[in-house]
This record gives sequence, C-alpha cells and structure tokens, in this order.
Amino acid sequence: MVRMVRTFMHKHPRRDKGLASVMAILAPVALLLMVAVVPIHVGSRATIAAPIGPLIVDGTVYSSAGSVVNGATVVVTIYNGTTYRGVQSTTSDPTGFYTVTFGNSEWDIGYTVFVAATKGSDSGLNSTVVSFDFETIDVKLGTVIPELGGPAMTALTVSAIGMMVVVYARRRRSYSP
Repeated sequence: MVRMVRTFMHKHPRRDKGLASVMAILAPVALLLMVAVVPIHVGSRATIAAPIGPLIVDGTVYSSAGSVVNGATVVVTIYNGTTYRGVQSTTSDPTGFYTVTFGNSEWDIGYTVFVAATKGSDSGLNSTVVSFDFETIDVKLGTVIPELGGPAMTALTVSAIGMMVVVYARRRRSYSP
C-alpha cells in the first residue's frame, strides 16, 4: 500500500502532500467501512429469530474411566447472564443418556446451560451457550476433594505448590557457598 502511495505521489508531483495527507483521506474511508461492514457481520448472528419451541438438552454421563454411568442424577439449569431462567432434573438411563426439555419462555439464543451430574461421591459439571433449540452436553464424573474445591482449585493448588518449590530451590542454590 505504501508503495502504491509513493508511486502515485511520484507521478503526480503537485499532489505531493506527504503520506500524512494520504492517510488522512484513507483513515475515514477505513472507518466508514468498519462502521458499515462490522454491524452487518456481527448483526447476522443477532438476527436469529427468537425461539419458537422448546429447548431439548441431552447428553451422556461418563465415569472418570470413560464408561457410561447408569442412574446418575442430572440437573440442568439455564441462566441469562446471572439471571436464573429454569431448571430440570432427571436420571441417566442404563446407557448413560439423559434428556430434558425446557419451555419456550425459559430459554433464548445466547443463554447459558449448565449440566451437573452426581453419582455417589462422584460429580461433574459442563456448560454451553445455547445456539440452537437442541443442545448435547456430555458430563464426565470425577471425585471432588472437598478441601481443594474441585478440579480448578486442585490445579491451582498444585501450581502454587510447584511455584513455591521452584522459588525455594532457586533461593537455596543462590545462597550455597
């Protein structure tokens, strides 16, 4: 682009006002294109029609080993941001499959669906943002260590302990004679 501008300026010496004046012309054009094109692209998803029927959420509950879990309690909750919209519960069948249905007034495109499953001391959680009137959300169960608060807190705790070990080892090495 700079080469094109320099070629133009070379061929038209009277218009040699510098690169700054050319950019002053191109900047509003670029801004106009952004204002005109970006809303069309972004708005294309926003123009999806409001739901006209129920939302069906289904999936399969798996153990930490990957096998299907029969008889897991499954609770499916819908939120619009932080606003609660609805909840349904069921139990997984012998193939680990579950399904629940939400009425038209309980959901919309862009809402978040959370699926929590428990069986004995094992539990799992998964979520997705609603993009259609049918969502499949699988859940993998695992044992939660109450002191650590779940997988995310376990990973954070292990990382913190690892960092402390590294810092201690570096300090110890730097003080050795």
